[in-house]
Amino acid sequence: MKLLLKTKPSYLFLLLFGFLLSCSSHNKSTNSISLFAAASVTEVMTEIAGEFKKETGISVRLNFASSGILARQIESGAGFDYYVSASKEWMDYLDSLQLVDRISIRSIAGNRMVAIVPLENKDLQLDSVSIVNFPDLFNGRISIGDPAHVPAGKYAQEIMKNNSWNDKLAKRILPAKNVRDALFMVEMGEVEMGIVYLSDAQKSKKVRTVYQFAEADCDPIFYYGASKLIKDKNTEAFVTFLNTDKAKLIWKKNGFKID
Repeated sequence: MKLLLKTKPSYLFLLLFGFLLSCSSHNKSTNSISLFAAASVTEVMTEIAGEFKKETGISVRLNFASSGILARQIESGAGFDYYVSASKEWMDYLDSLQLVDRISIRSIAGNRMVAIVPLENKDLQLDSVSIVNFPDLFNGRISIGDPAHVPAGKYAQEIMKNNSWNDKLAKRILPAKNVRDALFMVEMGEVEMGIVYLSDAQKSKKVRTVYQFAEADCDPIFYYGASKLIKDKNTEAFVTFLNTDKAKLIWKKNGFKID
């Protein structure tokens, strides 16, 4: 996947917000770390941060957004201690700028992509045969993350391209600022269909998963973590905690794959 590195004006506020957030964090207690993480891991990292504080007394300041927006915030000077990306490309981008510790980069968890519909839609059923005609099985719009900066949107775009659905779906796509907003559009009935992460679909009580795409339909989906170039003892403690069975169990119960 090629990164789309041009930042749209509508995202400048998010970039500024992240920068101001990081600046204000310097006035916080030194017994804390700043975590920048993809929106799709909000529940996971919030729970891990809570358990980490219980065990160590170290607070975790959380900043959630799309992986691309977070990378842009870091590039713009936002202070962080650890970055969790849903895209290897955005992690590599920060590495190319020497903004993360290359040695610390590692795969944390995996995910899958699924097609979802509003819960009220009880009729649509998809299988490996009917999925071939996916664009013809619904009439309205489909919500995905904006491929320009949302990894889930890039994966959805790859699925459409690899299955030759682009021509029929291109004008029906409603791009969202992150994968959670794509899910929300389906929950609210603003669109008939969505393509999101399996982990996000499993959390929602307002959508129904109608198909789980094959792993071969898009690039492998992994989450990557890395610390800043010079890490302190608090960040080292957090990295150690991420490797514990307790942290891995939190990932698993939220629908992610752990090796």
